Amino acid sequence: MTVPSAAGAAPPRRAMTALLGAAASVLLLGIGAPPAAAHDGLVGSSPAAEGSLTTGPATVELEFSAEPLPLGTEVLVAGPDGRQVSGGPAEIRGTTVVQPLTDGLPAGAYTVGWRSTSSDGHPLSGTFGFTVTEGATTPSSAAVEAAGAAPDAGFPAWPVAGAALLAGVAVLAFRRVRRAA
Repeated sequence: MTVPSAAGAAPPRRAMTALLGAAASVLLLGIGAPPAAAHDGLVGSSPAAEGSLTTGPATVELEFSAEPLPLGTEVLVAGPDGRQVSGGPAEIRGTTVVQPLTDGLPAGAYTVGWRSTSSDGHPLSGTFGFTVTEGATTPSSAAVEAAGAAPDAGFPAWPVAGAALLAGVAVLAFRRVRRAA
């Protein structure tokens, strides 16, 4: 086994220093960036976030800036008593995710918890509420039988995406250093 000379060790050390500097720059730039700076996002909903309706809607519709991927798409709507009122799986129709609801929604506050995968593969999630002012006097039997709460919005995805980007940059730099050595 040959040991590289001191002169041969300098370029990899410089490359490693440059790699660490680049990684630190990427990390610092990512800290100040908004969560969805370069990714798809939710652009609207029906019912509107924090909106008020006289009667319960038949569906909740989420409009995205680009067509979401079906992987992991879920919309759960919880009624005033905390029980789930989502009526079946969510459907993707172009850039819109449509979640059917059970019939006979009572008056009260509803919470919509959603998650989806953007067209570029990044996870998206969030929650919002809406109010029904004059709903059915009693919930339908389907609403009473359904149980569960809205999903937790969970950990924001941008730190994970930033770490993945940083790891990718480190791997590419490491390969370049190995080729140069």
